[in-house]
Amino acid sequence: MNVTRRTWVSAGIVSVILAGGISVAAAASAGGIGRSHDPVTPAVEGDQPAPKNTSASQSPPEAPPSPGTTPPAEDYVVSKDVNPDPQQVGRYWTEQRLEDADPLPMPAVEGNVNVTE
Repeated sequence: MNVTRRTWVSAGIVSVILAGGISVAAAASAGGIGRSHDPVTPAVEGDQPAPKNTSASQSPPEAPPSPGTTPPAEDYVVSKDVNPDPQQVGRYWTEQRLEDADPLPMPAVEGNVNVTE
């Protein structure tokens, strides 16, 4: 193998990227990235972030219910079979139906679009 300047430059770039990735991973695990203690953006559109607890006179947050008081899963888990028979889908989409199917409309931007590069 002929070691050239390009090889050394590529090795240097790879090592810098690798060292950066390792340092980001170490900082994330030490700093708790991924554990959101102070929500900034709502999880669902339309939700508002929880207000900060600024006064000590407010009541403390409620403790989670004990395992004995949790309702059974059937009361709060909603489930249904979305597609119980995948072969039925293959039987439905015949060659004629595929040819007659209309494609979904392409999204279009309405109004004045000002794009500058």
